[in-house]
Parts: sequence; C-alpha cells; structure tokens
Amino acid sequence: MTKITFPGQTGFHQEVKQRVQQYFAENRLSPHANWRMVLKTIVILAWLAASYVLLLFATSSLILAIISAVAVAQGFVLVGFNIMHDGAHGSYSKNKRLNWIMGFTLDLIGGSNMFWRHKHNILHHTYTNINELDDDISIGGIMRFSPEQSWKPWHRVQHWYAFPAYTLMTLLWVTFGDFRKFFSGRIGDYKLPKPSAGESFLFFLTKVFYFFYMLVLPMFFHPFWHVVGLFLLVHVVLGATMATVFQLAHVVGDNTFPRPDPQTGEIDNEWAIHEVETTADFAPKSKLAVWYCGGLNFQIEHHLFPRVCHIHYPAISKIVERTCREFGIKYVSYPTLRAAVVAHLRFLKMLGRKEPVPVSTAAMSY
Repeated sequence: MTKITFPGQTGFHQEVKQRVQQYFAENRLSPHANWRMVLKTIVILAWLAASYVLLLFATSSLILAIISAVAVAQGFVLVGFNIMHDGAHGSYSKNKRLNWIMGFTLDLIGGSNMFWRHKHNILHHTYTNINELDDDISIGGIMRFSPEQSWKPWHRVQHWYAFPAYTLMTLLWVTFGDFRKFFSGRIGDYKLPKPSAGESFLFFLTKVFYFFYMLVLPMFFHPFWHVVGLFLLVHVVLGATMATVFQLAHVVGDNTFPRPDPQTGEIDNEWAIHEVETTADFAPKSKLAVWYCGGLNFQIEHHLFPRVCHIHYPAISKIVERTCREFGIKYVSYPTLRAAVVAHLRFLKMLGRKEPVPVSTAAMSY
C-alpha cells in the first residue's frame, strides 16, 4: 500500500486541540462517557433485548412480526452507532478493557470488531476520501463514490439504485465480507496482521453465535421461510440505515477528494484540514439525530476527535466551526437530514456522468 503523508503545517490542528482540551478542563468534564451515555447504553441494550424477545415469541401476526424485525434492526443500528463505535475508538471509557467490551458488541450483532478497527479506524480515518485507500468509498465499481474512480455505464443511474444497493451492505458483511477478509488477510491492498489463535477462535465463535440466535433458534418456533424472510428484512433496514448515514458524511459535492502526489505520496495539506474538508456534518440542531446517530451527524468533530465520546460533539462543534472560520477552512454542515440526502443524491448523479466531475475546492462553506 502506498505510504501517504500530510506534510502541511498551518497550526490549525494544534489550535483546535488546545481549545477543545481547554473546554473540558474549564468545565471539569471527562472526554469519555458520562451518566447520560451510560443511561443511553442501558436503554439501547434493553430495546434490543425486548425487540428480539418479541420477535422470537410474540409474533402472532405478520404485521407484528414485521414491526418486531424492524425494531430488532433499529436495535442493531443503535448499538452500532452509539455503543460499538465509541468503544472501538477508545472513546467510551479511559478503561481499555471496557472499550474493548463495548467495541465487541459489533461481533454480537454479526460484524467483526477485529476487522472494523483496521477498515474504519485506520483506513477510513487516516485516508478519508482518498481513492484506493479509504475502503469506505470502494465498493468494486458497483457505484462511483469519487471523481477519481473509473466510470461505468451503469453509474448513469446510480442515484436511482443507491438506496436499494445500500440495503445489501450488512448482509454482505455477515455472509461474505468478513470471511473474505479473514481468509485473504487483506482489505483491498491493505495487508491485515495475522490474527492470533485466540482472535481466530473468537471470530468464528461469534459468527456461529450470531447465526444461531438469528436463524437456528427462531426456526424452533417459526417456519423456515418466515425466519429467513425476517432475517433478510432486518438486514435490509439495518444496511439501508447504516450505509445512508455513512455516505452522507463524505460522499457529497461539498467535500474534497484529494489525490496524492504519484511520486511522493504526499497530500498537499495538513492532516486535520484534510479531515475537515473531506467530511460533512448534518442536522446539527436535531436532538433526535444526535441521539439516534451516536454523534455521527457531527462527523467533522468525530474525525478530529475520535477518542472523545460522541455525547460531547454538539458542544465542541461550536469550537471546531469557529476555529475553521478563523483559519479560512471549509466547514460543511447541512442544516437538515433532508438537505444532506439531497446533496448526496445530487453528487451521485453528477458522478454518474461520463465527463470529468468538477472537484470541490477548499472555499468557505458555512
């Protein structure tokens, strides 16, 4: 894999870090989870448990079964966005073991925390929107997420099939993607470290556990086709929700898609500025969006401060935006979810054209 560097130094990263640290110090706050986050964790886990029990034992009608399956899917979403994500980044607690436990909830809902840390924490957070390095924007040509990616004829209509395609995301993860990573030892061109015997055992154990409680156990109580149909429905809802939130943060026309120097691998920017300009916030004033998305609608703040619990993002976003304005750095924030979705679809349509796509510049965007 090409070594990418960010040699630019403007003082922005140091300044914004100092201001955010000062905020926590002055308010005598820990950057990790507080009582509200703990309560939120309990509520989410209780929601998921109750939804699963309802799906397993109380689905006396098709309507109730569908409602229960959607509720389970949303329980998975809430665990992923709020609990797993903070734990995997080490932002839930200063205790490493507790962070690992919270991050491990991904394995319990069908994913792999072991691979997520490489795919998300390293590749996505370091090389955001850089083609062939950021695995989050690389989906094998099915869709075109960057002006740097090759154009295919079917991309002309990708803005029409985008959301149907998103419904397959988590289903592909649990049935194929994680196993491919394990046996190939790679995520794209990135070589994964060989898992230990314990990690390998835990990987397969949790996969067996997931398919047991999601498919095998329900078949003792319900017909085979009912179970398979509801399993697919869970992943349709889960995949569509997670993929949409992920893409709204980076695949929009106001973000940049930098190209490294082919000889040196350098990005002509400071890393922190690169993260701001390749990322977007949305619905910052919506308390529901903040609670539901686990702060992922404050994606700029998350990329700059991944080890800060998302419960603090609304407060520090004001500091980040003000600092960006002072340094003349582009800060993209869509006022509503709808505005972000429209921007995403408009950009997909633009990328679907065969002619070259104009890449967003670093102009101010407030």
